[in-house]
Amino acid sequence: MGDETLRLEGFSESLRNVKTYYVSSHLHPTFTQNFIKGRLALLDTEVAHRGRKVFICQGVTPPRWIFQLGWDAVFHARDVIDLKLAITYVQHAARPTRVVWFGGEPPVAVMNTLLRMDGLSLIAVGEKPPIQTDWQLIAWSPETTQDRVESTITTRMGSVGLTGLRSVLKELQSSQVGLVWSSIGEKDKRGSLYWYDPVDGVDTSVQIDTEEAAHVLKEVAAYLTR
Repeated sequence: MGDETLRLEGFSESLRNVKTYYVSSHLHPTFTQNFIKGRLALLDTEVAHRGRKVFICQGVTPPRWIFQLGWDAVFHARDVIDLKLAITYVQHAARPTRVVWFGGEPPVAVMNTLLRMDGLSLIAVGEKPPIQTDWQLIAWSPETTQDRVESTITTRMGSVGLTGLRSVLKELQSSQVGLVWSSIGEKDKRGSLYWYDPVDGVDTSVQIDTEEAAHVLKEVAAYLTR
């Protein structure tokens, strides 16, 4: 690695009460799935599964796996009325509250409302980088390229954030880890860059389909009684 290459540390801060934005890619949906599952699992453990867990989807069709995450409430915001209902629920939900928002950035008015809420952890997912400056953490999937992160990093860190970035992204891609910009606990208001493991917090144990297992056992029992 050259002298101008950034040397990143692994991101290890809690996402509790943090406003997080994940820049997803429709070409690699597994990265998005791992990020949401892993971060949500870590948050659930941190708060001992207390409070409420809410999923809000606006403008896109949510993937099937999202409905397997044990939500207390699910909202598909097709219009302003749906959106108001979802936000009203979040305002009055038991704390701590975890909200996953699919479909890019929440509208400015909604974001301002969410920012005023205590005890709220927000993870938003969108294919385009965020425009609003209130996000405390922005993460990209491991396959991302410099042109997809450049404007976001420049806006927050200036040109200093781009030094050696191309080389770093190549190394992150080869290691299948992602890039993070974070302002959490940073003395410098510009924040810092880190790397993260997409599968951190994900349960990688083999999941057994109970219906399929029961079917196999019936076949085995039938075979043994012949």
